Amino acid sequence: MKEMTYEQFRAHLKKASRKRGVPIIKIVAFQEKYMKIEDIQFFDVEQNYMSVQACNTLWMNLENKSFRNMVSHPLQFYKDMEDLGRQSFENMIKELYDTAVPLWLEYDPNDYYNSEQLAEILATDEQKLIEQLEMGRFKGAFINEEGKWLKPKPGINQ
Repeated sequence: MKEMTYEQFRAHLKKASRKRGVPIIKIVAFQEKYMKIEDIQFFDVEQNYMSVQACNTLWMNLENKSFRNMVSHPLQFYKDMEDLGRQSFENMIKELYDTAVPLWLEYDPNDYYNSEQLAEILATDEQKLIEQLEMGRFKGAFINEEGKWLKPKPGINQ
């Protein structure tokens, strides 16, 4: 399997945002440990790409500091922020890449369940399942380039 590089991720995110105008969370899956963060703190600027000024700009424009809230907006929301410069915007995309579940470019679709199949197997509503997927509760699940959720079948190593 081949994982999407940062440049491919960046292009995918921007293209999907323009085409669909949907929240980032509907384009990219994020790791559960980040989705659980209720109050994002950037204590050490050297350990992340965002400057203190860029972080402050985000927090002034967001309802709360949860990671889920941050990724629940379309990319355009951030692009339109007055005080978030181009470099800070690009650095935010780098942060998203680092926190995302890897997007696979080459994979066997037979090794994965789509959300409809998974909802049927788990006897649950597909919309509730998607909420669980968005929260990162299914290890290895990702959103493919067509915007469909895929979860590895048991025994598939990633």
